[in-house]
Amino acid sequence: MSAQEGMRQLAAQRVAAPFGFEVFEQRRDRAVARRRTVVWGAALSVSMLALVGILALVTQPRVDRDSIMAAVESQELSVLPGVSQHADSPALVDMSRFELTSELEDRIALLDAELSAARVQRAPVEQLRRIEGTRQQMSESLQRVSYAHALLSL
Repeated sequence: MSAQEGMRQLAAQRVAAPFGFEVFEQRRDRAVARRRTVVWGAALSVSMLALVGILALVTQPRVDRDSIMAAVESQELSVLPGVSQHADSPALVDMSRFELTSELEDRIALLDAELSAARVQRAPVEQLRRIEGTRQQMSESLQRVSYAHALLSL
């Protein structure tokens, strides 16, 4: 039997269709509904991200640059408790108390925040240099104190 004869035999048979045109319509309607659901879900996700961003901007506290500058300018490195006038002489620090190191770290963090705010607000170069210099002195003091802690623990 050739393929042509097989096709003729199939064409001669009267076989009922397994399903009607309504099934095609139902499938198309389901696909359209799925597509709409995906599009609306994506749009809702994007709008929620935008809402979260707007809320973050609205609820962010305002930084008063002048009060931060005044606080930092009023505090000198020599006024800090426990910091000696002679930077080269070693310091003995009680290992049970880390008040000095935590205070230095807090002040360095405050200077970092002030420096970032000054850079964003395009402060004068001399003001930036002064803040950076103070931060560098504090950082060096913190390194000396940490070194003294390490020597005491040996």
